[in-house]
Parts: sequence; structure tokens; C-alpha cells
Amino acid sequence: MIIIVNSENRALFEADLAQMYCQRKAIFVDRLGWNVPIVADQETDCYDRDDTIYLLAKEGLEGPLLSSVRLLPTTRAHLMSDLFPAACLGVPPRGPTVWEASRFCITPELSGQGIRLALLWEVICGVMETALLYGIERVIFTANRGLLPLALNCGWEAARLGETLRDEDDEVTAAVATISISGLRRVRHLHGLSIPVIRFHAGTARRSTGQHEPHAAVDEGRQYALSRGQAAPVQHDTQSTGDLAHG
Repeated sequence: MIIIVNSENRALFEADLAQMYCQRKAIFVDRLGWNVPIVADQETDCYDRDDTIYLLAKEGLEGPLLSSVRLLPTTRAHLMSDLFPAACLGVPPRGPTVWEASRFCITPELSGQGIRLALLWEVICGVMETALLYGIERVIFTANRGLLPLALNCGWEAARLGETLRDEDDEVTAAVATISISGLRRVRHLHGLSIPVIRFHAGTARRSTGQHEPHAAVDEGRQYALSRGQAAPVQHDTQSTGDLAHG
């Protein structure tokens, strides 16, 4: 399931968000070598704000965090306009019905392409469902070489916004996805997700210590893959993708 975390229920998920920041540091800094801010072994930046919405992929409410992504309104500062405007042929899309997706991250403890792809498809469904819930019509993102073909061809209506740019040893491409009910149906059908994936928890009774055994996320991931069936193998390695927004 994909849990929506916003300003209303953020206090209930502080441990999960701390785990998310640690996972982001492990992937983006330790593994991919990004030069981004680090605070107390966590990767966080100026876009982790009060109005940021986080989507957390978990097998159960009390289970470990498997994957995450953040959503930003484009009416305020966001990555594409601030860091990657040159990736767009024109002005990067922005407005009250445009969101930016960024920092897609899968826990480094998970291995296996099928499991990682299944999480990617569920997160994309979560982005679409959340966008429809909030009345968002377009989602913009930047993707690197590994993620781009997956993001463009997963079933939603997506297109490049400009030419691919060189980014040190990788590439970055700006893209936009149009959000629609028909597109969500298509993504669900292609990837075997028959019911809505998002959940919103606002109760005060939830417990979360944030302390998990080192291999708990791996066990959760195996159960996750078995419950949905492994995705068909492809030639792209999502382990090196980093972000739904590369910045």
C-alpha cells in the first residue's frame, strides 16, 4: 500500500520519514555519489517542506519502509525550475494543477529486479491516485538514463519536455505525465494492480518506533513480490535510477 503523508498526519509518521531520509542518503549519496546536503546521516534539502507530500510504500502500517517519493506544488520553488530549466525546450510547466515528483527511492536492502519494478509501478499508481484526489492534471519529473524508458512507457500518457542533458556520468531528461482516470486504469491493467493503492491515516493510535531488523525490509519485499507476482524481466536496472526527479 501507499500511505499519503502530508502536513495533517506527518507527526504520526516521523519515524518513517526519518527512515526515508536515511534511505535517500544511502542511495543518492553513498551509492550514486550525489553532492547534496546531509544532516545527521540523512539526505534532506530545501524542498522537504511543510507543503511537501510524501508517498510511502509499505506492506503494512507498522512494517518497514520499502519505497518513497515526494510531491511538490509548482507554485513554489521546485527542482525542475530551480536546477533543470535547461532540460525543457520552453519554460518548465508550473501552476496550481501541476505537481513535481522527485526523490523516488527504494530501500537499499531490497534486491531483485522484479521486486523493485513492482514497487515502481505501485508508486506510479500512488502518484496518479493522489494527483486525481487533489485535482492535479500534470506531474513533471526528471529521470536519468535507467529510469526514463520505464517512466515514459509504464502506461500513463508521458512525454519529454526537452533534450536529454549530460549529468556527469549519467543523463537527465525532463518529462511530464498527464493524469487521467483512463491512464490510471491502463497502468493498473498493465501491472496487475486491480484496486486503489493509496491510504490515508489520520488516527492518533498508531505506534511506530522506526526500529527494524536489518533484513526485515528484504523479507517484506519478498512477501510483496509473491503477493503480486514478479514483474516480467526488462533490460533496465532500476537500482541505478535514483529519482522520479533526478535532482
